[in-house]
Amino acid sequence: MTYIATFNVIEEGGNSVEDWWPGEPSEPQWRRQLDHAENQLHQGAWAAAVDAAGAPELHNSARALWLMARALDAGAEARRDNRMLARAIAAYFRLLKMADGLSDARLLSITNRTIDRVYFQGTYLSAEPIYRLLIRRFPNEPAYHNNLTISFLMANRADLAEGVLKETLRRWPDDQVALAHYGFVLKTQHNRLEEAVDLFEKALKDDSGPACEARFYYHLGDALLLLGRFPEAHMVHKRGAALGHFLSPSQRSLYNVPRLKSQPWWDVSQTPYSNLARALEASWRKILQEGEAARALYEQEKEGLREKGEWSQLDLFVRGQEVPGRCKRAPVTCGIVRAEPAAASCRRGQIKFSLIEPGTHVRPHVGPTNCRLRMHLGLSNTTGTYLRVDRETRQWREGKVLLFDDSFEHEVWHNGTRPRLVLIVDVWHPALTPAERRSLPAI
Repeated sequence: MTYIATFNVIEEGGNSVEDWWPGEPSEPQWRRQLDHAENQLHQGAWAAAVDAAGAPELHNSARALWLMARALDAGAEARRDNRMLARAIAAYFRLLKMADGLSDARLLSITNRTIDRVYFQGTYLSAEPIYRLLIRRFPNEPAYHNNLTISFLMANRADLAEGVLKETLRRWPDDQVALAHYGFVLKTQHNRLEEAVDLFEKALKDDSGPACEARFYYHLGDALLLLGRFPEAHMVHKRGAALGHFLSPSQRSLYNVPRLKSQPWWDVSQTPYSNLARALEASWRKILQEGEAARALYEQEKEGLREKGEWSQLDLFVRGQEVPGRCKRAPVTCGIVRAEPAAASCRRGQIKFSLIEPGTHVRPHVGPTNCRLRMHLGLSNTTGTYLRVDRETRQWREGKVLLFDDSFEHEVWHNGTRPRLVLIVDVWHPALTPAERRSLPAI
């Protein structure tokens, strides 16, 4: 699962309340120039503001750097200019070198905006020196330690996050946010499930507090499922649903549009995708040939969903984009998919071949979003293979389509004797509007 999080904003702290800028020029003409730069900024004349504040005589002025950073920032946002954004972030970082001369209020205003811009740029590791600065300035505030942890996790650096978490919990052993994130790291990075469960339960005690978030209920329930503690997992799922974190105890996806119709299994004839299903079924033998011919390209499943056995896949489309070169290997399959925009453009899904070996069990799990439906076309060796979605189990049939909502809990068994191949085609949920399909972020 992809790690997506927000950072906490601390609004006040403890050294000074004076509202002034270090390095303010003593000469009236340069103070007037800074006033002029500020007026230009307010009027949207960003280039003029940068020129006025960038005079060599003002290079020691924190206010001049602030005005330059804000002007570049505003210009980048208005023009959607990434190079200007990079210049703005660089100016903010130069300003933060003057942190010792800034009041707490000024420092927090600058750091909050700088972190926001760094996160927008997607360079999460660049937030580390900012949080280290805040930790030095506010040594008794655990939120900055936790925010640094989140930055590392968003950068996929769980190793760095773990080091911060250990220090945070050494100082604040009952901090719920740190407990929850350490549980996440122990579960996802080290498979230390019993310890992770203990930490999650402490973090979510009484179903209240700053760690009471959907993702932590998700991971607590998932850890209990992995441990075979199914009644306890179900109770966690019920708690999460009662709190509004899940759509229901069995529909536990985290990225949802709540108004969408929810049902585990769908009749394809009651959706706009009947033509797609018919085209797939009519060409299933050619699709099978393409899937078999590309077997050398298949990759092992990477999400850790297999309890036992072997499961490999070949992506053709991911997040609404063709994987380069793959459709040359499967022209019939891709041609059918391209004819249905709700499949080819589904930025919250994939199109892929899925191969499981005899004896494989894919454990109970849920997909990330309720914004898609998942179509399976049975291709080969479906005897003895089963798919449970919520409380109903069905069997694949060669040349036939199944349609279900994978945001509901589902699992797979292969009790047959030969490798089973299916084609998976994700499509947008039919109730999503065109505007929603265009604007929803990819998953």
